[in-house]
Amino acid sequence: MTDNFDSDKQIRAKSKIDKLLGIVLSKDQKSKLIQINTILTMLFRGLGILCSFLIVPLTLGYLNKDNYGAWLTLSSIISWLSFMDVGLGNGLRNKLAEAIAIDDRELAKQYISTTYFVFSLVMIALILVFSLINPFLNWDSILKINIPNKNLILLTYIVIITFCIRLVLELVGIIMISLQRPFVKAMIDFSISSLSLLSVYILIKSSTPSFVLFGSVICIMPIIVLIIFSYSIFNKKSIYSYLSPSIKYFRKIHIHSLLNLGLQFFVIQLAVLIIFSTDNILITQLFSSAEVSSFNIAYKYFSISTLVFSIVVLPYWSAFTTAFLKNDTLWIKGAFKKLLTIWFLQVGGVLLLIFTARIFYQMWVGDSVHIPMALNWYLGFYVIIYNWNNIFAYFLNGVSKIKLQLFSAIFVGLINIPLSYYLSKHTNLGVSAIALSNCICLSITAIWAPVQCYKIVNNTARGLWNR
Repeated sequence: MTDNFDSDKQIRAKSKIDKLLGIVLSKDQKSKLIQINTILTMLFRGLGILCSFLIVPLTLGYLNKDNYGAWLTLSSIISWLSFMDVGLGNGLRNKLAEAIAIDDRELAKQYISTTYFVFSLVMIALILVFSLINPFLNWDSILKINIPNKNLILLTYIVIITFCIRLVLELVGIIMISLQRPFVKAMIDFSISSLSLLSVYILIKSSTPSFVLFGSVICIMPIIVLIIFSYSIFNKKSIYSYLSPSIKYFRKIHIHSLLNLGLQFFVIQLAVLIIFSTDNILITQLFSSAEVSSFNIAYKYFSISTLVFSIVVLPYWSAFTTAFLKNDTLWIKGAFKKLLTIWFLQVGGVLLLIFTARIFYQMWVGDSVHIPMALNWYLGFYVIIYNWNNIFAYFLNGVSKIKLQLFSAIFVGLINIPLSYYLSKHTNLGVSAIALSNCICLSITAIWAPVQCYKIVNNTARGLWNR
């Protein structure tokens, strides 16, 4: 009797596991493509994460804690430029996915060529404007670093020019994502991370610590990788050669459609910039550049969750675009069910990260940086909310229903810095106040986004809910 009872329990347990796997894994062709991409993306992203973790202690060893914090602050400022594409990248992502869905190769090439041309002009203009402003900026004061300003001005020229070139070249990654091949983008990112890691190791072995040399090398490596990948993808022997950008396929008529959608993405990106890329500057000004190191080491640790979850959700953007155009509501609902199941599983993973944080920090960077437990908790809550929002944002972005997201992003962008300042000054949380502010701002989207997605999928969205 006992054996039969135990056997029944095992059967029921196996049934539950099979049911869970049935939710996460699918048999339809579209989902199989996503699963293959997810596995490959996870492989390359995992290797990339490993490189990004290994480079931190190497960089701390080459620079010092204050200079590393200054580099992170400079990187945050420069990362603002990634939003200066006025949304062209995301505009291309949706428009190209639509062209591929209807199998119009010429239209796809026109979208790509037009985006490359316009984006290149924007980056050239940006370099020219920065060249006029840069000599008047006091970088040693901005970064709170004891390095001659003339050296920092030279470095910022190198950083800006290489970063603008990199942004244009990174369009190849967006193209691969639109083709539902996000693992190629992950492969590119891993190649950049591994080459950067190797470069820092060589610097440690062959040169004395130099802030300018370090920054220059780190900025040049991505361009080398992106040129190699761009050639491999667009050369005449490649299966994607028909998408190779050409000035002959530039069409002025497409600028409006790319920018109309792109500008809305741009405003949303600008709000995201305020929320995520001003943290280092606020910490530098309100606390110290050394605290930037502590915050970013903890942030990088908890980004394990966001990176893994982004691997899962990344292929769904363009897949949602295709499914929505074909009115495949059943597949969309199934996709949401899978993503929500995975989200619940990652909550447990985040709690594990919180409880093992101190052990990991000790093994990773030793006693060189102190990270308060409160910061671990707030960053844990932050990544849980962030991953939740991404499920719904990828659907809304994919189907171009972003007007409500636009208004929400503007509101959040306006309150984030004042809220961070207030919490930093009027609580005893220290740098944890910055993480708490981000949690509060993300919670706004966490409330309305699921409601809008539900309405759109069930064809009950009206007015602003359907825009």
